[in-house]
Amino acid sequence: MEMTKKEFNKQQKAKMKEIKKFNAKMYKKYNKEKKMKNVPESYYTTTMSDENNILEFNNLQTHFFTDTGTVKAVDGVSFSIPKGATVGVVGESGCGKSVTSLSIMRLLQGPQGQIVGGEIKFNCKNRGKAIDITKLPLTEMQKIRGNEISMIFQEPMSSLNPVFTIGDQLAEPIVLHNPKMKKDEVNTKVIDLLKLVGIANPEGIVKRYPHELSGGMKQRIVIAMALSCNPQLIVADEPTTALDVTIQAQVLELLHDLKCKINASIMLITHDLGVVASMCDYVVVMYAGRVIEKGTVHEIFKDPKHPYTIGLIKSLPSMNSENEKLYSIPGNVPNPINMPNHCYFKNRCDKCFDTCFGDYPSIKKITETHEVSCHLYE
Repeated sequence: MEMTKKEFNKQQKAKMKEIKKFNAKMYKKYNKEKKMKNVPESYYTTTMSDENNILEFNNLQTHFFTDTGTVKAVDGVSFSIPKGATVGVVGESGCGKSVTSLSIMRLLQGPQGQIVGGEIKFNCKNRGKAIDITKLPLTEMQKIRGNEISMIFQEPMSSLNPVFTIGDQLAEPIVLHNPKMKKDEVNTKVIDLLKLVGIANPEGIVKRYPHELSGGMKQRIVIAMALSCNPQLIVADEPTTALDVTIQAQVLELLHDLKCKINASIMLITHDLGVVASMCDYVVVMYAGRVIEKGTVHEIFKDPKHPYTIGLIKSLPSMNSENEKLYSIPGNVPNPINMPNHCYFKNRCDKCFDTCFGDYPSIKKITETHEVSCHLYE
């Protein structure tokens, strides 16, 4: 018997009521955990799987509890960032790259966005031990954020406050993490940072406001802010999105040089595979909230295994194919609400076979550093 419009609306209202009730329960649970006081250090102290890593994701799960259902933006992500290395995280928009980076910084939009499972292990040099960022109290997280782990956001104009001078904004993280530093020392540090990122006339720039600077200069300022406390890890989320090609190259070269100078690691989130190929040591490919392939930059570009990775590389423009139409992966990314347990890419995959309709594929080791999640290699 066909459902009437009235019955359908009644069913939808009941469903929304159930979702809201569930969301309220989740908000209460995770907000209670965030507000925990007098947390013993043993609660968030952990052990790194490999001491040569600066950061390790272990089955990270970050969900958004929305009015239409639970969005599993990051669903069981696991990979490592070695000390002194640059790791590129690539994938289509909405695959969970930025949410992964915001999970590191604990800057998820609340109360909807919450880390619901897994670990983010950080090899904390200042403490001489490893800590699990997902369990860290907010007061302790504030000591890490901007100090030992810093972030460069996509749009520099939205990262800079339009009503404060460049000098004041650069000085803020320095003063916050070094409260005993004298004013003259802070001012000298600010000038040195501007020189470090290649800003001409730093003494004049500190007195200017963000709207008085070009896009490239603003991005250099944001990079200088990220480097102000000599972080161990720099998370760069699409750092060249709003810049023209020439300035992009300058900013990326600057990032690479500065990483070597301060001996930091970089987690680079980007859509630009050309940037990844030239700048990164390792590559992590994400799709629909999961890691589907990871390996060294040579392994991923010379011998990609997952059909999705092959499609991404195939879609790169080539100088040799003058009249050929640029390749694009057919179909769309699946709805992140109520995701099935089978392979998320199967409906877009040209190599799909019967097994792909079964359970989600497990991780398969191709080499010591190259792993793929695909039924083709079982």
